[in-house]
Amino acid sequence: MLDAHIVLRHFKTEAQWHAPVLTEEEERRLRASVVQPLPSLADRCELTPTDERVAKSLIGNARISLTDLARELGFSTATAGRRVAALLERRMLHLRTVVAPALVGRPVEARIRLKVHPAGIETVGETLAACPEVRCCAAVTGRHNLLADLCLEHETSLYGFVVDQLGSFPHILELDTEIVTHTYKRGPVLNGAPQ
Repeated sequence: MLDAHIVLRHFKTEAQWHAPVLTEEEERRLRASVVQPLPSLADRCELTPTDERVAKSLIGNARISLTDLARELGFSTATAGRRVAALLERRMLHLRTVVAPALVGRPVEARIRLKVHPAGIETVGETLAACPEVRCCAAVTGRHNLLADLCLEHETSLYGFVVDQLGSFPHILELDTEIVTHTYKRGPVLNGAPQ
C-alpha cells in the first residue's frame, strides 16, 4: 500500500537539522567564524535558459567537476565556473551537505506518524522541531497529520523519546513508529531528479 500526502507546513527541514555532536562552546565558535551573509538581493531574479541548464545538471549530479560540467554543457571550464558562481551569488543555487546520521553517532533512524488534535498541531510541531533528535517535522494531509523523522543513538532511545517527549502532549491522539532500515538516497526530489 502506498500513501501520498501534501506537506501543509514545515516545522523543520532536513537542511535545518544538525547532529548534536558539538558542545555549545564549539558550536558558538564555529558559528562566529561563518562568512557573513551577502547583502539583500532583488525580490525576483529570472533564470535564463542557460542558468536552467546549469542548475538542472547540478541537480542531477551535485558532485560534477567544473571541467565535466563545461563539457556536458558545451562551455569552457572558466565559463562554467562563472555561471555557477553567478547562481550562488544571486542565491539561485544553494549548497548543502547531507551527512548519513550514522557517521555522526546517530545510526538509528525512525519515522513517527502522529494523529494530533488540530488545536495542538502547532504546539507539538514546534516542540518536536526544537528536539535535537528530530531531523525533520511537517504537518501533512491524511489520517496522521504530523510526521517527524528521528536520528537516535540506540533503538532504546526511541522508547525514551516516545515516552518522555511525546507522552507529555495531551493533543496526541494516535502514534505510529517505524524504524528505517535502509536509505537509498538522501535529500528531496525535484521533478524526478534527486538533489
